[in-house]
Amino acid sequence: MISFLKKTKVVYVACLGLLTILAFSSFLPNHRGVRMNSMGVLKVVIDAGHGGHDPGNLGTGRYKDTEKDISLEVALQLGEFIQRAYPNVDVIYTRKEDKFVALKDRTSIANKVNADLFISIHCNSAANHEAYGTETFSMALTKSKANIELAMRENSVIMLEEGYEQTYNGFDPSDPEALIVRSIVQGAYLDQSLSLSAKIQEQYRERVSRRDRGVKQAPYWVISFTTMPSVLTELGFLTNKSEEDFLNSENGKIYMASAIYRAFKQYKAEIEGVEIGMPDFEKDIPDVKVEAAKQEEKEKAENPKAEPELVTYKIQLMASSKKIQLKPDNFGGLEGVEEYEVDGLYKYTIGNVSDYKKAVSLQRTVREKAFPKAFIIAFYKGERIGISDAMEMTRAQN
Repeated sequence: MISFLKKTKVVYVACLGLLTILAFSSFLPNHRGVRMNSMGVLKVVIDAGHGGHDPGNLGTGRYKDTEKDISLEVALQLGEFIQRAYPNVDVIYTRKEDKFVALKDRTSIANKVNADLFISIHCNSAANHEAYGTETFSMALTKSKANIELAMRENSVIMLEEGYEQTYNGFDPSDPEALIVRSIVQGAYLDQSLSLSAKIQEQYRERVSRRDRGVKQAPYWVISFTTMPSVLTELGFLTNKSEEDFLNSENGKIYMASAIYRAFKQYKAEIEGVEIGMPDFEKDIPDVKVEAAKQEEKEKAENPKAEPELVTYKIQLMASSKKIQLKPDNFGGLEGVEEYEVDGLYKYTIGNVSDYKKAVSLQRTVREKAFPKAFIIAFYKGERIGISDAMEMTRAQN
């Protein structure tokens, strides 16, 4: 009988969620992922986690700054990057100083201004001080015990608010079922949220050389009660000494803010269907991989015997679980096809140029001749790298 009542409750709440979706139908995204009442990503709300009498996690105790301080600095730096690149984008902060902001107020700020995107910034912690790495969350009910516990820990800040029982209408932050309705409503924006989350993690991994713990889903309040694509990103573990050192450094905070900014830039271009721009000020943003490339070039310049190693671009034609004989007949008459293997998958490419424009021209030729889905990939020192990283490194090399 108890099991039956519990199932009935879930069905009832799910139905209520569908009715809620209808109520918000004027705000739901169209088939391209753009809100019906928007011309693109024109309003972004940046949420620095915790604040005031809520310090967030304290880290190892070796630093004065806690999670609330680091998240705020990164949030403000991120907003500055976005405003410099896109003066027409309205950047709204849930807080710009060390003050306490209730979770409900954070989501209300985003909903009231009808934002196109919500980004919440936090730092992680773990009982195991060896845990390290970055992860980014979008809203969903999850069966992962670790993700639920992490969400409960972040949601528990509700209990620091005076009169929270009335403010949140009896919402219990320790009860995942309380978020069923919101998971259905946020589901309308899940694709966009996951897309941005993946881009943020890629930037952390490829540009800042941070450990990628992946894109995850969990019932956080701040990304559950918004009516737009929303993500919560964890910059790293302050309970890990190495990551705590990095996140307390000036460059560390700039690196992480620039990674989120570049992910935002990719997401905005994707949503609006435009090419990714590269504002001049980006040349002045510190970048782990670009700085390493510059250092290498400097060392090679001091040692003229060493041949400079350049970023190269190739056109990937296809991938196969089985080896394909490298002869023109198997590749639409194309000659010079090469093969490389990744995790048991054989990938086939053509071309090897250091000029991105030449790569685009070759891609066009290949698509017209035989492989309409061929795409550009980049390599440095025999390792595949992201296209945006390759373009930055090419710029640094020239």
